[in-house]
Amino acid sequence: MTRDTRACPCCEAVIAGPPAFVHPSVPIVLNVLAPTEEEARRAPSGRLELVECPSCGVVFNEAFQGVPYGPDYFLDPTRSARYRRHLDDVSDRLAARMEGDFSVVDIGAGQGNFLVHLAERLGSRVTRARGFDPAFRPAEARLPPNVALTAAPLDAAGAAALELPVDVVVTRHVVEHVTDPAAFLASPRERLATPFTLLVETPNVGHTLDHGLLHDFCYEHCTMLSAAALAAAARRAGYERLQVEPAFGGEYLLAFATTPGSPTTARDEIPTRSATSRLADVATRFVPEHRERLRAARGRGPVALWGGAGKGALFAHLVDPERELVDVVVDIHPGKQGMFLPGAGHRVIAPQAALRRGVRTVIVANATYADEIAATCEAIGLAVHLECVGNERFARTTRGRN
Repeated sequence: MTRDTRACPCCEAVIAGPPAFVHPSVPIVLNVLAPTEEEARRAPSGRLELVECPSCGVVFNEAFQGVPYGPDYFLDPTRSARYRRHLDDVSDRLAARMEGDFSVVDIGAGQGNFLVHLAERLGSRVTRARGFDPAFRPAEARLPPNVALTAAPLDAAGAAALELPVDVVVTRHVVEHVTDPAAFLASPRERLATPFTLLVETPNVGHTLDHGLLHDFCYEHCTMLSAAALAAAARRAGYERLQVEPAFGGEYLLAFATTPGSPTTARDEIPTRSATSRLADVATRFVPEHRERLRAARGRGPVALWGGAGKGALFAHLVDPERELVDVVVDIHPGKQGMFLPGAGHRVIAPQAALRRGVRTVIVANATYADEIAATCEAIGLAVHLECVGNERFARTTRGRN
């Protein structure tokens, strides 16, 4: 390989040419907020060099050098009713593929939110569930009797210590954090002796590009997969009977597959993709177009960005690095309120505080939550003009008393 060629991490095609998008400094970890603006602006940063594979559509950061995850990593979308409905959907799709009762292992389980939700949703059908995640905080856990978590990765020792036959292996929102998806997906197949069904959930880069969402390409997500890329990685990892489906309004992909020898009649079902490369166009347009929209919004009064997780933090850093256009960031999670987003250092407030500040425009970082955010604004009496980040011109005005 020359300096301007590299192998695709999913389909192994040779990719030529320079990266489609380069940014010299973005926050390495977006879901670690800071108690002061100064600390937020000093958050560790890394470089983005985004390359798009013309064969399978994966987008990866070839400047990625790893992420130092720690116990202060903060991600909890389960306060959203929209997100909880998504967990219902994933649970039901898994249940429909399984016959009778089954056991589950979750790789990268976080604080066990999905396993707890799955056990509550499916009841006695989930016989045992075991999660593995180095960031698990046992002191905060509230787990039902059939769910257990280990504060470690699923390594060889962890697999050998499992006290249950494994019917399902789940890994949600982990594969986009690794540079070699095939090797990551192969590891449970190599460590577990019995055949199992694999469930992978990951952001859908096709949705990202279709909707012009450059702020989806955070440093942590070093490998953003399309349906074709996810299928290619799973095949290289040794799985069969691949079924890849959109979920969460198309924002995510769900992939189901089986290890060789699993008792199933499922057949491959993988959506086709366009061969058109789109990242360069999205990257060129995103910042200037959104800065223009924010300037126009400021003519109506104070502007709030709604969403203090990864999408909101990276949008604020890319589009408003000097905090000239966005007055505040709104988030419903009490743990984020009063904190500051890494990078540009925007302050996070509660929805009620936006009402007191006289916010007139809300920019929604993730359009999937737009209806829920509009309902929250109306419930507290916040009359605002809502717009969503991206190339779709969603707009709505809420009724209120401000």
